[in-house]
Amino acid sequence: MAKTYSELEAWAIFVGALIIGVVLTSVFWAFITIPEDVKKIEKEIKNATESINIEKPSDFITFCDKVDGAPSWDNDGFRQCIVKDSSEKNLIVMNLLCKKFNLSLSYGSFGVKCEGKI
Repeated sequence: MAKTYSELEAWAIFVGALIIGVVLTSVFWAFITIPEDVKKIEKEIKNATESINIEKPSDFITFCDKVDGAPSWDNDGFRQCIVKDSSEKNLIVMNLLCKKFNLSLSYGSFGVKCEGKI
């Protein structure tokens, strides 16, 4: 059985379909008219993320871990190893670490610290 719609229901269906059509058309045009600048920036971001190469200073981290220190480093060449106990043994070992990596040695209430840029 075919359903008949009242005049008000028919207008409501028409207005609803018109609104949906306008929204879908707007989304379509927004999608296909992305500015070239945005596309270029997205491409540069993609290329930049592919070319980044992060290298950990594994020999420095291994040496610092062996003396029970807390290593920290950054991509500019900064290296730091801190051992909380400032005993004479740790001073000698940390002095070797500092000489090996050409860092400066300091000690105090924080413990023994080797730090500097390589």
